[in-house]
Amino acid sequence: MTMTTGNDETTPEGFWRLNRADRLGLVVDGEHWFPAFAEMLGAARQQAVILCWDVDSRVEMHRPCEAGRAPCHLTAVLHRALEQNPGLTIHLLPWDFAMIYAFEREWLPLFSRPMARHPRLKVQYDGEHPMGASHHQKMLVIDDRAALVGGFDPSKWRWDRRAHAADEPLRRDPDGKPFPPFHDLAFAVTGPICRDLGDLARERWYRATGERLDPPGPVDPPAPWPAEHVAVALDDARVGIARTLPAWRDQSEVREIETRLCRLIGEARHCLYIENQYFTSHRIGEALIERLEDAHGPEVILLLPREKDGWLERLTMDVLRARLVERLREADRHGRLRLYYPAVAGLEPDMVSLHSKLVIGDDREINLGSANTSNRSMGFDSELNLSVLGDDEASRAAIAAMRRDLLAEHLGCTPAAVAAAEGEHGSVGAAIDALNHPGTERWLEPLTITLDPAIDRQVPDAAVIDPERARPPEELIDMFIEKKARRPVRRKAAGFALLIALFVVIAGLLKFTPLGEALAPGELLDRLTALRDAAGGAWAFLGLAVVGLLLGVPATPVVVVAGLLFGAWAGFGLAYGALVTAALTGFLGGQFLGAEALRRLAGRRLDRLSRRLARRGILTVFSLRLVPLAPFAVVNLVAGATHIRFRDFLIGSLAGLAPGTIALTIFSDQLLRTLLEPSATTIGLLALITAAFIGIGWGLSRWLALREQASGGS
Repeated sequence: MTMTTGNDETTPEGFWRLNRADRLGLVVDGEHWFPAFAEMLGAARQQAVILCWDVDSRVEMHRPCEAGRAPCHLTAVLHRALEQNPGLTIHLLPWDFAMIYAFEREWLPLFSRPMARHPRLKVQYDGEHPMGASHHQKMLVIDDRAALVGGFDPSKWRWDRRAHAADEPLRRDPDGKPFPPFHDLAFAVTGPICRDLGDLARERWYRATGERLDPPGPVDPPAPWPAEHVAVALDDARVGIARTLPAWRDQSEVREIETRLCRLIGEARHCLYIENQYFTSHRIGEALIERLEDAHGPEVILLLPREKDGWLERLTMDVLRARLVERLREADRHGRLRLYYPAVAGLEPDMVSLHSKLVIGDDREINLGSANTSNRSMGFDSELNLSVLGDDEASRAAIAAMRRDLLAEHLGCTPAAVAAAEGEHGSVGAAIDALNHPGTERWLEPLTITLDPAIDRQVPDAAVIDPERARPPEELIDMFIEKKARRPVRRKAAGFALLIALFVVIAGLLKFTPLGEALAPGELLDRLTALRDAAGGAWAFLGLAVVGLLLGVPATPVVVVAGLLFGAWAGFGLAYGALVTAALTGFLGGQFLGAEALRRLAGRRLDRLSRRLARRGILTVFSLRLVPLAPFAVVNLVAGATHIRFRDFLIGSLAGLAPGTIALTIFSDQLLRTLLEPSATTIGLLALITAAFIGIGWGLSRWLALREQASGGS
């Protein structure tokens, strides 16, 4: 009997759809997921839809990749499936990623290039979401008969064996570079639930592309199952589909995953077992706090990464995690909270990148998919989770077996040993204590999280870093730009737009009027070229630029001259290097002079800047670099004279100086190209760049004016 509901309603249990799976299995780690993905794709007959956050056409699906075996790279796997099944069409829908990930992604996948395209391989990128959000659903569904749903993407840095050995030779990216161990999970399912997953995938394709896909017709062979890589954990399982969708265009907000997880946590009486990449959701945190405060609540076993991989996430998401964990520890008056990270012998200073998104409650429900326990996964990004409901003794035993299998991996023992320890000691937590032996091959290390007060003070709340819904831009302006500072920003924004327009007008006069002959810009350009080409010209410019910046020369003309002399990219490198060098030198000079000496020189300006810098060092430096409210040299000196950390000053400067420097050098280079080689193309490009600059400048000025009026001019 089907339990499918309509698209716009949820089931009484809080799911979008609730249906049966003929077979269900837990896919653990990349050594099983990648070949299972390839095998299931090869068995597709009519339609395969792939939703993912990331994709790399070069990733190896089979390792080791040996000659004579089935194709092992993703592009070859896709093409082989299409060649062997002439009625098959593959629809691949990755996220149209943000530029912050540009250096981590494959810019132009092989299967998108002319020599490797296939008429039945349809590749589109999903950008249908609010600004700052992402398409994060991860699924392969074939012929509405079989599917993989979880946290994996067919991309680099995802493959690993379950041993997560420190010296695993096959754990290399497509460029041959090793990467740290990686742990992730997915469900494999067959049966009626796959029709619902197919509906979801086709709806996502339609929203991203505007193309309606027909459901596949009947297929005779039995639904494929990658038996070599995935064991069947449960026959005839009851499975619920839960989603997160942000409010966007005509799409209403959907928070089914959050609702289901809070319900699962609220109903647990014995044990909550959680593995997750992030832990910042305030609603999930509140639900756990309530259970920890209850004298009869469950034990909470939380597995998280030791820390995040990049410095930016460590300074943002890890701070939010630390705040939430501190609240959980305060609520843990009954001593039932356990926090761990997976440890492997010989791995330090690297760590296991724990990427799984799993919650198990009392072995009565296992919830798994793409959603992190973060605010954005609960309401801002598109997400997809499946829940297996333990309605009878067989299903509950299967859920318990999956949990014990995971604990056995992390503890370096067998699932039977975990089951025996639970029976002997009476609880999951006590079993972990009995089986956990730090310093052996595998163990669970207690996670100690401390919150640096200086960093905590600088990091804004979760609504900015980890939003649960789209945040109006005017709120971000309130965050970064104080009301008292908006008028100077408005003047600077409008002045910058006028400066850009003036550059273009002067260039036009020099090129197309007799003024050019009188001032001989050609001779000036020849001299500039001679300076650029002279031996040591770049070093000479760099040195002069640093000295000029230290003496108070504004940063804008230095960047413009760099772009005119050396072109867009070389000019950017030299200008950026000069700005960073001058900033650090000025910072050290401010430290040497001290606050009192600078106060005599700068007066109240020093006090205002000092207060601003002290409140949120990194973000304030970043905003002052991006929208300079004070002279470049003054900011450097004041930052050094105050007690802002050197690390915060460096990070804020590196991040804040880059966007404006890139933009100005590109503009300067295009201005020069237009002067030297006027054509429809060069003039058109210059006009577009100029219009963008003027629009941004005037737009920001007008926006701040409206914000000031709305707040009563205070």
